[in-house]
Amino acid sequence: MEKQRPPVTDPHRRYTAEDTTASSGSHPLSRSTVRRTQTPRATRTGDHHSRPGALPPASGRLPRALSSFWFPIALLALIVLLTEQVLVDGPILGIDRWARTQVVHAVAANPYRLVDTLANGWTDLGSSAVAIPLLGLAAAAAAVRSRSWKPVLGAVLAGAALFATVIPGKILIGRPGPEGQLVGPGDWGWFPSGHTSTAGVCLGTAAWLLATTWLLGSRDLRRALYAVTAMACTGVGLCLIWCDYHWLLDVVAGWCLSGLILWSLVRWSPRSR
Repeated sequence: MEKQRPPVTDPHRRYTAEDTTASSGSHPLSRSTVRRTQTPRATRTGDHHSRPGALPPASGRLPRALSSFWFPIALLALIVLLTEQVLVDGPILGIDRWARTQVVHAVAANPYRLVDTLANGWTDLGSSAVAIPLLGLAAAAAAVRSRSWKPVLGAVLAGAALFATVIPGKILIGRPGPEGQLVGPGDWGWFPSGHTSTAGVCLGTAAWLLATTWLLGSRDLRRALYAVTAMACTGVGLCLIWCDYHWLLDVVAGWCLSGLILWSLVRWSPRSR
């Protein structure tokens, strides 16, 4: 008798689920040869109803450009550099003197008193009487929305980090103000800017808490909230310079300190969701 030739198999043929159970006596193919059919994007359980197939947003995560450890390291290095220059009256402080001269001339040439009034009012966003209640309201709203105490804890941690850094820095460094105000022992100096730091930390934390609880379903609204908050905090620092309340580098140090605290908060604060 002639031996039967084995059936010719197509090497390019893909196995299906029926091939694994075609006969009762055959063993199923290994997991390495059978691949599970992909689930259609529209039927994924984690999708939004408004955008089928889209994955839920990572609400509490930092943007890729800010998620690296190099970002806080750069901020910390800049704070250390500015502090050292203030303590030794280094050459970088020439930037302060040049900027103040330019701003004083611009203010003197400004014919609209309304600009001065608005600038002075804008600086109030960095006062404790305004920024801290706003943070408290945002934390309470986030706690109600998420039904968790974690937003309140995040706000407390942000406030504690703010006061634990700004007040000791002002006392230990004791930098005089732009108008030459003297700083006595134990008095608060002008470096870093307290109003700038308070606005950045309190308003930034408030925006983050609201974005991660009330605005989870809308990426556009979250971005708009962050943009408005950034403009408000930047405006506080610029208005402080315009009103001659602070040196430029005082404000820059306040921005750096705010960014460092907010980065740490977003990365390590307990999440409500």
